[in-house]
Parts: sequence; C-alpha cells; structure tokens
Amino acid sequence: MPKVMIVEDEVSLARAMGEALSGAGHQVRLVHVGEKVAAEFRDFSPQIVVMDVRLGGINGLDLLECIKRESPETEALVITAYGSVEVAVDAMKRGATDFLVKPVDLDVLEAAIARVWAASQARRQLEQFRSAQAERLRQIHFIGHSPTITAIREQVDRLSKRTAGASGAIPAMLLTGETGTGKDLLASYLHAALPHRGGPFVALNCSAVPADLFESELFGHQRGSFSGASSDKPGLIETANGGTLFLDEIGDLPLPLQPKLLRALETHTIRRVGGTRDRTFDLCMIASTNRVLPEQVATGRFREDLFYRLKVVHFKLPPLRERGEDILILADYFLSRLSAKYALSALTLTPSAREILRHYHWPGNVRELQHALESATLQISGETIDVGDLPLPTMIDPVRRAERDIDLGRPVHLEDVEKNLIERALHKTDGNVSAAARMLSIGREAMRYRMAKFGLSVEQPEDIHKRSD
Repeated sequence: MPKVMIVEDEVSLARAMGEALSGAGHQVRLVHVGEKVAAEFRDFSPQIVVMDVRLGGINGLDLLECIKRESPETEALVITAYGSVEVAVDAMKRGATDFLVKPVDLDVLEAAIARVWAASQARRQLEQFRSAQAERLRQIHFIGHSPTITAIREQVDRLSKRTAGASGAIPAMLLTGETGTGKDLLASYLHAALPHRGGPFVALNCSAVPADLFESELFGHQRGSFSGASSDKPGLIETANGGTLFLDEIGDLPLPLQPKLLRALETHTIRRVGGTRDRTFDLCMIASTNRVLPEQVATGRFREDLFYRLKVVHFKLPPLRERGEDILILADYFLSRLSAKYALSALTLTPSAREILRHYHWPGNVRELQHALESATLQISGETIDVGDLPLPTMIDPVRRAERDIDLGRPVHLEDVEKNLIERALHKTDGNVSAAARMLSIGREAMRYRMAKFGLSVEQPEDIHKRSD
C-alpha cells in the first residue's frame, strides 16, 4: 500500500481522512500548516499527497507545483471547497492526478486513492517495459562488413538523421530478400533507429493469418460485428499506434484487403469491422517479403498502387552466399551466443570447418547458418566443431560444391572433384581397381595412373571411407 500524506488545515477533516485511509491499510501522515509541508514531505517521502487548495495564507497549488518539481513520480490528489473548472484545469496543469470537491465522501476518497495508485503502478510497469525494450533494441547489431551490409547501415543512418525532425508521418518501408536473410532483424534495427522507437514494436506474419480473420486482426472489430465477436477488439494498427507495425510476408496479404491497407496508409485512419467511426493512427509501417512483388503485380496478385506506396524506402537484403567473410563473422557471433546459452567457455571451429562454411551455398541464409551451428553444438562432446560435426552432408561433398560454384561463376578445382570420384568408386567396390575403373568408364591402366597421381592406394579402405562419408 502507498504512503499517503494529507495536507489539510481543517484538523477534524484531516483526522477523519487519516483514520479512513489508515483503516484501509495505508501509512498516513497529517500536516495542518502549509509552511511545514516541504520538511514533512522530505522526511516522510509519500507516494501520494492529498492536499487542500487553500491552506491559510498559502496557495496549495503553488505548493503542489513545488512538490511535483522536487518529486515528479509522486501522485497528487487535490481537494477543495472551491470546485470549478478553472481550478481543476489549473490543478491538472501543475501535476495533480485527480480532483475532488468538499464535502469529501470518505469511501470516494479511498476509491480515488486506490485508482490513482493502480494507474501509477501501471505507468511505472509500462515505463520499465519500454525502458527494457529500448535497451534491447539499442543492443541490436546488424552484423557484417560486406559492401552491401555496410551500405544498408549507412542508409539506415541517413534515414534516421533525415526523419529526426520530421513533422509528418514517416513513409512506409519495404524490405526484400530471400528467406532467412534477416529481414525481421532489420525491421527491429529500423525501429530502434527511427523516431517511433519509444512506442511498441508489433509484428504480424501475413502468411500465418487465415484470410477470413485478416481484416479483424489488422483493423479490429466491434462487439457483435460477426459471429464470435463478443467484445470490442482493437486491431494491430491501433496496438502499434505511436510505434512500429511490421508486416512480414506482405506478398501473402489477401487481395481484397490490399485496397483497405492502401487507404489506411494514405489517410492514416482505420475503421474497425462493424464500426461507424474512423480512428487516426501515427506509426512507422515496415513490410517485408521474399517474393518478387513486381512479378505478382504483373500477374494481378498484388496491387501496383500498394506496391509503390510500400516501397517509398526500399532495403534489399543480400543472400548470405554473396556476403563473403560476413559468413565467418556471423558464425563467430553465433558461437559466442551459443557458448553463453549452453554454459560453455568458448566454442570454436576448426580451420577446415571454417573453410566449409565459407564456401557453402547457404540456401537458408543466416537462419540456416545459425541452426546448423546450434545443431553441431548439441552433438559434439567438447567445444570444437569440425567438418564432420556440421549437420549438412552437402557441405562436405566436393562434387555438389563444385556444381554450386559453377552456378555462381566461381572457379572450380577439377582435380579435387576427380580425386573424390575415384575415392568413392574404390570405396564402393571395396578396393577392386578393375570394378572401380568400369564404374568410372575408364581403363584399368588409366585408373592406376590417376590413383598414383593422387596418392591413392587400395590398401587404405578405412581412410577412403572416412573421406567419402
């Protein structure tokens, strides 16, 4: 229960209020003389002050202003016999939370104290949550030193500076790129960098919402607007008001809903399903997709006007295979987090494993890298991850790797591929050189020549087995 200080020059009223609040479980202190308020306030440190507007020759509102200046978190409840709109407005301007008029009903006073305290606690919890969220967002790092990632960070920095003093709404932003490239992380990074960072960050995966519930989910609904709508419900746009709404997989937004979203973006108003009035909003809209939206526009599956409305600011995230040494930078970052998660001193990769990671195609991009490293972490007995610990067999297959390198225009070491095929053939035939030669459609002597060239021998089947697994 909060401590309450009652500042009232009518002694009988002060005592009556004090007894009522003490009986309700509050710790109470009474002050009858205005000049003593400051000293008593500092000594008692109350969470709530109940004070009269007139205290002999002292103006209670001036005293209230001093209290709020010294302790902004203290809640104030003003009581006066001179109730008027002007006095109430003045009291609120100076920091009062509530306003009651004499004669005071003690039950009403107790209810007002409980209401003020509950609202105060809720505000503090919200501030703590927002503070924790802001700290978490400040710690977001868009990792990498490749030219494309550096350019994206610079683009975000320019956008942050340009919008810092903007008077109107921030235009919508579109993030594109393959699945797993980090579009959700970039959305959080943008939220932390832009003026709406003090508000909530609300995300919706458009591919995860049934089409018939989409409008209600996004715009909200009124009670009775459809079967099952038993109460009013704000939509995610209202929930994100003052912050950021992130619409992931915007390419899956149902076509009938697209003009409604376009209108909302243009007018900054929405109307709940079954509602009769428009509601305004101010938020940062970020959309993302792994689809090629111009192709969807061309086939009529996505509205052209909405596409251009969303891509006022466009960020294109590169696939991981095009980020060069960022792969190893990200791998080291994920390993440090996995070490902390599983209470390990320091997870490391062998040079061979690092080389494999560097040249793998990564069809699942950053997400696949993260999951591969966690899977390996859970399989090994020590803290060093080697090639064989990695969960993707195609990583260590030189033939498949060569095919991918050719597709990407990278140089291929043909001898490595040839050596691997000979090893496989010998393993498959249990070291029978003639049978292995027939399998590779070459003569026995040609086979012997290549084995000598690569230093292979049929006397080492176990080694062959290890290399080909």
